[in-house]
Amino acid sequence: MLKDSRGFTAYVDAIAFMAILLMALSVISVQFGTDGENGPNASEAMDAISAAKVRPADITDLDEGAVVFLTDVLAYSLASGDGKPLSYLEEFLDLHCRGHPYRMELAYGDASRTIGVEDVRTYSGAESEFPVSLGGKLRASLSIGL
Repeated sequence: MLKDSRGFTAYVDAIAFMAILLMALSVISVQFGTDGENGPNASEAMDAISAAKVRPADITDLDEGAVVFLTDVLAYSLASGDGKPLSYLEEFLDLHCRGHPYRMELAYGDASRTIGVEDVRTYSGAESEFPVSLGGKLRASLSIGL
């Protein structure tokens, strides 16, 4: 016979509490996933690029002060060879990708450029075509790696 049943009850209570705590932590880890699932998303980056508006004077050699879509300035960059807008896009992607390697291919008319790393083991990718106000479409493909 046990002489002190309160000690045994406290022991069983502590074991039950730890089991419930372990189950709760398991559910939380399943709900919030791993770092790979919460990494940068290529579709979100493409949406941000298509919605971004800039002043061409800020990121090109043009003196234009009107606000235009970034995709229009990127098309201008490809057609004219002005590299400043592509540098701006690289800065944006560096921030969005948070250290993950990326590769973006852009094409407008006969001109095309690639920014980022040469070889990416893709875990998030997206392709889009953006209308350009002066005519044509800017085609973009983004791959983000691990």
